[in-house]
Amino acid sequence: LKVLASDCTTSGGSVNCPCCNCCEAPCDCDSGGCAGDEPSPPTGGFCFSGESTVDVLNKGTVKMEDLKIGDKVLVGVDGKYEPIYSFGHFDTSVVKTEFLQIRTSTSSGLEMTPNHLIFMQGNEAVPASSIKVGDKVMMASGKTDTVVSIQEVKRTGIFAPFTSSGTIVTNGILSSSFATIQKSHYVSLGGFEVPLTYHQLGVVFESPHRLLCHLWGLDECARYERYDEGGTSQWVEKPMVAFQWLLEQNIVVSGILFFISFAFLCMINLIEMLVVSPVYAMCLMAAFVADRRRRRVNKML
Repeated sequence: LKVLASDCTTSGGSVNCPCCNCCEAPCDCDSGGCAGDEPSPPTGGFCFSGESTVDVLNKGTVKMEDLKIGDKVLVGVDGKYEPIYSFGHFDTSVVKTEFLQIRTSTSSGLEMTPNHLIFMQGNEAVPASSIKVGDKVMMASGKTDTVVSIQEVKRTGIFAPFTSSGTIVTNGILSSSFATIQKSHYVSLGGFEVPLTYHQLGVVFESPHRLLCHLWGLDECARYERYDEGGTSQWVEKPMVAFQWLLEQNIVVSGILFFISFAFLCMINLIEMLVVSPVYAMCLMAAFVADRRRRRVNKML
């Protein structure tokens, strides 16, 4: 029963909100709805602006709007580069979107939507909207830097490159490929917070997509990349609608469906790790063989 502040109108000095009229609660246009309601999470997409920059292997600094699938971008503090296998969002012509421009003492200004995740000190991915001046964010150097200014800007175009690790260094700041669609960076079901962050969920959620791209190859994967009118990838659009529906259900329904789906995705994630990393597969096999031998020795004793 919440509405945006734009739905609040004044008449004769009094404030009228449609939602408050129906739920018989005092209106609070500053919070975007009925008094006593928690503010809704920021809106406006889950992406970077085209002005944000990344470090591309053998190319140097490249604007987000100029990236393409297959570009190897800096993804972590260890100097590791990974190829972009997809874009969760890619649109150069979408109407102007509101971004937060976050500057540190050494960063030229990262621009991302309020719900997009950025890594703070302690390697915790939180929504950009929760960052304040004076907070410390993780940099590509592995050190932290202090946020010196945050301002709202409007840009045309929205972009969200996906990498295998789910991270990307933008304007020197370590960022996530993902965003939250709730108030917190933790998943909440039926009002109960789950010990799972949206960054972790995003990495697991993308497992089937990443696995297919690894098996097909990036060129073939790029050939099947499709976006809707708003620039959202077909790999994101329908699952996102389903997940938002799930969040609207009661705790019993949402809990059962979520954990069944999450368990399935975790299995795909394990298969992906075995396929992509032979070393991981060998270590897992060695551990399995060692465990079998231990059991046999215990039986003999």
